[in-house]
Amino acid sequence: MNKETSDAINAAAAAIAPDLIAFAQRLVQTPSPPGAEGEVATLVEGEMRRLGFDAVWRDTAGNVIGRLCGGAGGGSLMLNGHMDHVDPGPAQAWPYPPFAGVIADGRLHGRGSADMKGALAAQVYAVAVLLRAGLRPAGDVIVTAVVQEETGGLGTQCLLEEGLRADAAIVGEASGLELKRGHRGRLEVLVTVNGRSVHASAPERAANPHFTIAGFIQRLRSLPLPGDPDFRGASVAPTLIVSDQTAGNVTPGRLVLHLDYRTLPEETAAAVVASLQPLLDASLSDGCTGQVSIERATMRTYTGLERNVLNAFPPFRLPADHALVRRASKALAELTGKTPPVGFWRFSTDGGHLMQEAGIPVLGYGPGEETMVHTVGESVALEQLQGAAAGYAALCLALTEPLSTSQPATAM
Repeated sequence: MNKETSDAINAAAAAIAPDLIAFAQRLVQTPSPPGAEGEVATLVEGEMRRLGFDAVWRDTAGNVIGRLCGGAGGGSLMLNGHMDHVDPGPAQAWPYPPFAGVIADGRLHGRGSADMKGALAAQVYAVAVLLRAGLRPAGDVIVTAVVQEETGGLGTQCLLEEGLRADAAIVGEASGLELKRGHRGRLEVLVTVNGRSVHASAPERAANPHFTIAGFIQRLRSLPLPGDPDFRGASVAPTLIVSDQTAGNVTPGRLVLHLDYRTLPEETAAAVVASLQPLLDASLSDGCTGQVSIERATMRTYTGLERNVLNAFPPFRLPADHALVRRASKALAELTGKTPPVGFWRFSTDGGHLMQEAGIPVLGYGPGEETMVHTVGESVALEQLQGAAAGYAALCLALTEPLSTSQPATAM
């Protein structure tokens, strides 16, 4: 990418910044928990049409897809973002109301600002940057605003089921405008223990699952976990215990312990279950029985589509010397004058679905600090929103060029 192109992108990003920020603010002001993203989908679809995307549509899951047509000889690039967000928790814990979309101190505040409505707005407006700058990528750019990422990635899985593909993808989760080339996977592991419920005044008659769960958790601390130089190794954390009882004077007949297990690329769900079941077997007491499994849940999108899916995100890792990493790093360095750091996310994203299930090479790049995600102080810097729109535009040009060439973008 030459200086003339870089200057045109940066000038266009500065020109559209007020509209980009206003759009991101409207998205934050519109609550969209998993399964209720319809209003945000309408906003995204309307903005894509207004900005001049060549094609805009929704699929059966309610994902919004917009396409900017490029030249005939290049590759296609997907910009992947999600429309849903986690629960805000108690409003009084926030410095500003979570859905007010307050702009203060150079930042947009609110639930979803960093994860990831700010990035989604910047992805949509990357097309506006290209159009304003008069630049046409060598291949198609596909912006996908998906549903239910926060509950396992049903939206992106449905995109793939319906046959949508690209030669490469950028996932816009918060990275502080650094490049991310992978993350560990995530499994929602269930440790189910069945016993015998009795009145708590006669505990000797019970088969109390609490003692089995307690023994299992103690053994879990000594479970050997595989290591990895990139990801610091696998990890497992007990998170929730769900009882079949609500009264304090009744011993439970059934307890379900939830584990958050972070997997390495070489680990499978079956192998994780196989490593945990012996720990549970060794912990069973008083006639209790138990089983380790991966949670399945029936998800329903706002369009009424239902799927029974594993609560799992696959891991992914792109090699450090992969052409996608090299070309993205070069493009961003030419745009900003600084080579971006390349690393890994601690959390999981839809990138695992794209790469593991569809073979699409994936990089991460987005505005917002990783430490802001899922917090009551969630916010994103306005400067990073503008920078992300410019960065996505530059990546659209660089990553759609044929691998055998390094020709500049085609003028429109």
